[in-house]
Amino acid sequence: MNRIDRRTYLALVGGATVAMAGCSGEDDEPSMDERDADESATAADDATLSDDPDPGTDSVSERAESDDQTDEAELGELLEVDPLSAVVSTLEVVEDAVIEPDDEVLGAEDGRAFAVVDVAFQHADDGVEPVIDVDETVAVELGNEDGKTYDRVDELEITALDPTASRLAPGEVVRGDLIYDVADDAEGLVLELEPEASGDSVVVDLGAESDDERVETLEQEVAEVETFSQGVDHGGIDVAVGSLEHGNNLGGFMQSDEGYEIVAVGVTVHNGSGRDRALTPEQTQLKDDTGRIYAETSGTMRTLGGLEDVTVSDGESYEGTVAYQIAEGTDDLYWIFDFTEWGETQRVFWQLR
Repeated sequence: MNRIDRRTYLALVGGATVAMAGCSGEDDEPSMDERDADESATAADDATLSDDPDPGTDSVSERAESDDQTDEAELGELLEVDPLSAVVSTLEVVEDAVIEPDDEVLGAEDGRAFAVVDVAFQHADDGVEPVIDVDETVAVELGNEDGKTYDRVDELEITALDPTASRLAPGEVVRGDLIYDVADDAEGLVLELEPEASGDSVVVDLGAESDDERVETLEQEVAEVETFSQGVDHGGIDVAVGSLEHGNNLGGFMQSDEGYEIVAVGVTVHNGSGRDRALTPEQTQLKDDTGRIYAETSGTMRTLGGLEDVTVSDGESYEGTVAYQIAEGTDDLYWIFDFTEWGETQRVFWQLR
């Protein structure tokens, strides 16, 4: 369903006002020439009003001047924001945000709250780039019906799990929470998804109660998934998952919180690319079958020798372990290594269980 934006609405109201002002009395019947002149003047006034910018809604105004439209949607609907599919599942407004993997609590200031929006994206078009950046493909903004917008919370632990900060291979799904700083009495919240290129935008009404039975689910459909212990070579760099441990207490610092377990992934990287290569945490992810991201556990990373701030010289190999804390009972785990930062547009998936 197409939405009339605020500026278009004002133009329509303004046009009606001009037309009414031209009526001097019920008995004065204007001539045909007078009516034609009035209609031309009204059309000119409408055009002038529609060219006036609407303060605080520049993005909406710019879209109104293009051929693109803005569609309305509800929670749980399958959305198409080419080349992405998306589902906005739930909204929670809370005073405290719990940050995984260590369950840190971030408290809102007086009079403020956190709007937590559960959203998922899928790279739905294999005819474009083999790997795309979500935040370079779609702009996501929280606002209200009056055009006010809200800032995203930028705590480091939260941004690490931000689904819009992910890259996606064709068929890949990412899911996570977007957390915004809002007034504790905020009402009429909407989430706008606007393509960075051409295409229709979508505004999701977050105020309606979602029906779990009606919430669409994006299913991951990547072309190839490696099995445990398989190595993959791209551009002379070979990456393999060589070991896997999981449990509540794996010894040393590897002890999980109650209701959680530790998953420790042993990785070997051999560099035969002809140049030194720097490893970064952004190149790796652990996901479940819904696409939800799990962060590395901060307490074990340095002890185990992870993949942070490591340079592998040409012709050498490096072995490290990356540990994650996940909820007990989580099925179908996938570990992902991204070669894109090294000029190879490939994301490789290993199914861990």
